Amino acid sequence: MAGYLKVFTDPSYASQGVVMTYPLIGNYGVIPNDAESKKVWVSGVFVHELAEVSSNFRKEKELNDYLIENEVPGLKNVNTRKLTKVLRNSGTMRGKITSNITNIEQTIKEIKEFSPKNLVGLVSGKRQYIEGEGEKKIALLSFGCKENIIRELKKRNCIVYVYPHDTNTQTLLENNPSRNSTIKWTTETQRIAK
Repeated sequence: MAGYLKVFTDPSYASQGVVMTYPLIGNYGVIPNDAESKKVWVSGVFVHELAEVSSNFRKEKELNDYLIENEVPGLKNVNTRKLTKVLRNSGTMRGKITSNITNIEQTIKEIKEFSPKNLVGLVSGKRQYIEGEGEKKIALLSFGCKENIIRELKKRNCIVYVYPHDTNTQTLLENNPSRNSTIKWTTETQRIAK
């Protein structure tokens, strides 16, 4: 029960509007520990139905309040499955959520001129930091790394040095990251496949 929050906080969705095809969004509220980063990256949210009241013992707030706090606009009562079919047939499209349609020509011009700049630099972060304790040292060059990757490395006895995307090789090697060490990855999918 962490789907929509993971999507909204996933750096790979930076500057994008997200269309949620599940018919009811917000039914379990917002659980910050399930987020993929400390920030909401989506620029807009489209839902068919937004739950007014959520139910989950771990929730800390309602989804609508969370989106408002993070200044993320959204539309509800959207036929999201139909919109998804349009996007699948036509590909990614530019758009804008606005309540002001008095100057539609200006709005269309803004949509056509929109071009996100330096998204990798934006999602990568600007500072180096360290997570976890362990025997194995990992140098992680972030291009928008999800928190779950760091959590999983920490579970496997790793200390993770996280660097911005433009870090040079010399800096990456300063903390003497482990070489030729194996990290055991086990997922439910692998267990079932075996």
